Amino acid sequence: MLRSLFHEPARADQGLLKTANEAIVHYMDMLRSIPPEERNLQERRYLIWSGSFLRALDELEQSQYAAKRCGAKVSKIFLDEMSEEEREEYHRHLYFYKNAIIRLFSILDKLGHFMNDRFRLKTEEIKARYSYFTVLRNMHENKLYIELEEQLFALKNKNREPVDRLRNERNMEIHTINADLLDDLLRAAEEKQGYDERHRIDDIPSRLRDLEEACDMTYEAAGLIFSYIAKLTQSSGRYDTDTD
Repeated sequence: MLRSLFHEPARADQGLLKTANEAIVHYMDMLRSIPPEERNLQERRYLIWSGSFLRALDELEQSQYAAKRCGAKVSKIFLDEMSEEEREEYHRHLYFYKNAIIRLFSILDKLGHFMNDRFRLKTEEIKARYSYFTVLRNMHENKLYIELEEQLFALKNKNREPVDRLRNERNMEIHTINADLLDDLLRAAEEKQGYDERHRIDDIPSRLRDLEEACDMTYEAAGLIFSYIAKLTQSSGRYDTDTD
């Protein structure tokens, strides 16, 4: 969809995104193979839930791509040096970049809730408002679904630094800035710019690298989760969720 803004053809899935989409579709095909009149409520829920992940991953990739394409058109590091056209491209980059970050953590949290429900992990008993990472910690500490947990935990640790940076940006974007945080931001800006009032933009290539690594982690996690669930369903029958 967004590639049309750049007069480009639609995306051809490849790499980790393609693997994730194929794993989700395979699981959905397994659910669809059950005659509609025989599908129980859980199976109907998981079919709808899985389809929402296909759309969410597509929207994440499109936002990431648009942020990259717009960011590539920005060459100046100070706003006052930019032409009106370059400033517009910079603000388009920010729009899609922030949109991608919000979508990324939304998908991760939805994956966490999906696993919690599918595997009956009861993470809500540990923390009422839990995230994907809370679910992983629950699985790791209680040795639940070890084969999947080890892969996801290693993936999380591998991408800890870029994901932490993006989480901080997400938190600033969606939460009200309190006085302490505002003071921290002002001090950081003063140290960075030496009290120069000119607005220096953030390092676009660096932030896009963080976004790419985090997106790849999300695509890979989705692929691992849905491949594992499909395998579990095939080997254990419909919705046997005992831990391994």
